[in-house]
Amino acid sequence: MKERNIMIIRKNDLVLTTPPYSRKTLEGFTLAEVLITLVIIGVIAAITVPTLIIKHQKEETVTRLKKVYSTLSQTTYKAVAEYGDIKTWEMMDGVTGEASQYFTKKYMLPYLSIAKDCGLQTTNECKFEYNNLNGSTGRNIDNSYHRFYLSDGTLVAVNARQNLSSSGHKKMANIFVDINGQKKPNKQGRDIFGFNYMIDCIFPQLNGKLVPRYFDQNRASLVSNSDSMCHKNQQGDGCLALIMLDSWQIKDDYPW
Repeated sequence: MKERNIMIIRKNDLVLTTPPYSRKTLEGFTLAEVLITLVIIGVIAAITVPTLIIKHQKEETVTRLKKVYSTLSQTTYKAVAEYGDIKTWEMMDGVTGEASQYFTKKYMLPYLSIAKDCGLQTTNECKFEYNNLNGSTGRNIDNSYHRFYLSDGTLVAVNARQNLSSSGHKKMANIFVDINGQKKPNKQGRDIFGFNYMIDCIFPQLNGKLVPRYFDQNRASLVSNSDSMCHKNQQGDGCLALIMLDSWQIKDDYPW
């Protein structure tokens, strides 16, 4: 007759006995069971990890966009305090680098924390190139734009001028930002976004404001497959307007 190993534990005169364990009970998981478990974990990870990465990328993009928007907007208040009503600011005619440089150096740079001022330089670390959302070649950010790096690494390009007969605006500036500098993907709607800096425009209530390109479009238009809207087959000019219209969110129908 085999002996059964029984452990007796006394606690307050209460005798507890542990049940006998067979060798089979103590064996644990088999190799097949472990492999099946690992496969299941791998499948779940393959499904969830990319989704989590994309979610993090979207949140980081919005955070960086809000920061650069706030940073650039603050320059208006400070410049107005020094130079007066924004409509009276002196600007040069024509789409030239000199006009952009004059405006940027006088009304923006003194009120920003700058890591590097590239001026009109277009090579090496001051190069500003990108593709559109649909993969086509983006706008040529040439030497008519004054460019600089903010202290957080954002690359900014400013093109400022007055007497814009084609648009009806008297004074304005186009501003492009690359929120992660020259790092990839360098694509509009992902890390490249464009603002219009309203200085003396046909919408007087917007003077002194940074507004996204196509700010006057509704949501249905912004996500449509037309013109330069925020659609995977288009350039993506309207993507910033879509994010801001959606209360600074990148929603599920955004062409990420």
